[in-house]
Amino acid sequence: MPSEAMQFAVVLERIGRDVLAQLNGISNTDLNRPLPLPETNSLFALATHLVGAGEFWVLVLVGEQTIPRDRAAEFYATGALPDLVTRYERWMTAVHQVLDPLPDAKMGQIVEPPVVYRYSSGDGPTTVRDALLHAVEHSALHLGHIQITRQVLGYAPPS
Repeated sequence: MPSEAMQFAVVLERIGRDVLAQLNGISNTDLNRPLPLPETNSLFALATHLVGAGEFWVLVLVGEQTIPRDRAAEFYATGALPDLVTRYERWMTAVHQVLDPLPDAKMGQIVEPPVVYRYSSGDGPTTVRDALLHAVEHSALHLGHIQITRQVLGYAPPS
């Protein structure tokens, strides 16, 4: 039976693959165009933020890796799909490398997110499980934004 952490890895990979499927076939112009609505982001920016947050919550907090992050810049990021594919493939591979061997006993271990990120688990300490639950919740939320943005831009759902 897969460990709890392995199950998180499978879900995060599924979300990552769905993001890439949603972006497949989108023109570079549309990939980088925000919707003409207040406080919207381009598909590229949404996907960049999703993977940046995923790297932080899983690879940095749980995996204790050092990955530089400029969160504010994620919302203004531009580029082409191959750049995202490369980053997502690297992230999904690293998620499995960190989580697949993680024993269930480590799920309650305390991790220390920066103060600005401590909202995710309430007032108590943040555990590995909390961090992974937040990674899934946050990734799924932005996958939904990507799905809706794709539709508003006039693209049919991927087959």
